[in-house]
Amino acid sequence: MVKSLAISLIALIIMKNLNVSIIGLSVLTILSMGAASVATGGVELNGLYSTDFVMGLMITLTLFVAILSYLSSAKVSRKASFNLMVISISLILVMSFSVSSFFLFFFFFESVLAPLLLLIVGWGYQPERLQAGGYMVIYTVFGSLFFLWGVSELYLSGMSSSMSSVGSLVKKSAMSLWWLYILGFLIKLPMYPFHLWLPKAHVEAPVAGSMLLAGVVLKLGGYGLLRFMAVMQVSLSSVFFVLLLSVNLAGGFYAGLACVRQVDLKCLVAYSSVAHMSLVLLGVLSNTLLGVMGAIIIMVGHGLCSSGLFSYVNAIYKMSHSRLLVMNKGGLLFCPALVLMCFLLSSSNMAAPPSLNLFGEILVFGVGGWMSGAFLFILGLMSFISACFSLYLYGSCSHGKGLMHSESLNLSSLCDAFVLLSHWVPLNFLFMFMP
Repeated sequence: MVKSLAISLIALIIMKNLNVSIIGLSVLTILSMGAASVATGGVELNGLYSTDFVMGLMITLTLFVAILSYLSSAKVSRKASFNLMVISISLILVMSFSVSSFFLFFFFFESVLAPLLLLIVGWGYQPERLQAGGYMVIYTVFGSLFFLWGVSELYLSGMSSSMSSVGSLVKKSAMSLWWLYILGFLIKLPMYPFHLWLPKAHVEAPVAGSMLLAGVVLKLGGYGLLRFMAVMQVSLSSVFFVLLLSVNLAGGFYAGLACVRQVDLKCLVAYSSVAHMSLVLLGVLSNTLLGVMGAIIIMVGHGLCSSGLFSYVNAIYKMSHSRLLVMNKGGLLFCPALVLMCFLLSSSNMAAPPSLNLFGEILVFGVGGWMSGAFLFILGLMSFISACFSLYLYGSCSHGKGLMHSESLNLSSLCDAFVLLSHWVPLNFLFMFMP
């Protein structure tokens, strides 16, 4: 499966045609959905790649978000180069999610920065995009060096670099700095206070860059953490573990508060990612079946929801040529269809039923309550503030007296509404196919 996907994506890069890429990615998405639904666990190419349900789910999400990012960028300039960047990001992400070696995962984990940086610098909106790209690279590369150090320590302690190796083979001395080894994943998620690169990157990135960054690239941190913690033996009562989770949850609540006072739509959606990813970190670090399941469900739900919200921000930016909340009021007067999709995506963002976010948060809340009553209290505050900023986003953009002049208004296309609906439908109906 992985080999066929890689060859197909390389063929799409060679063709350099945007329409062919959209059709090809659509076919590959359907095939990967079928493969993911029957994936049980196995290896390909003498153990170079591993296949399981989580891998199939992440690959399907990657291809699906890539298609929708194409549709949201219909009028982009330099289409051949743009096609090369997006397909390259998709190919590297597919390889990242499928390799079975930690060293190869580190290689692809870092490689995705190159096309993503070129996408931000080449198709960004403002001169500050160079600074935003520099922030992203420096933060991510710095944190990943500790992950490389950790994998090397595990390898030298007698364990292979394979993700499927048994954790009991690892020496205790190699696991003593586990909290330092995962720093690269905490930055990529991102976790508070390592999140400063994310709003800058989102604000300067084109819509395709924001959708891929929020929808899939951030999931690399959660996926890598999931695989790495599977071979670690961490005491739930250790000082570093409790401190990490406490800072994580407090930071998630603070990110929610920061959302409520944002004036830039892209910054609001970016900070909401920090709040939601703190739930993923709690689920993965709990090292329980329910916690890990909740983290995976939230990752998929957030990938669809945040990508849809960035697409919505782009749609109203094309109408008003501004991302400020003050300049985008009164959406009901101009485009009721977009406002309806904004309401549906905002309600899913606040974990309203039957979205995937609800099912994932129920599992993570249960695990958090089992770990500590204080954690459950903070999670309740985070859920409340999540509802606040989601309704704040919807109310600010939909109601009020619009400042957009009708003669300068460029009405949204049918394609934008279709892209938003394509995000919402799987987000709210995939629960019927949950195992």
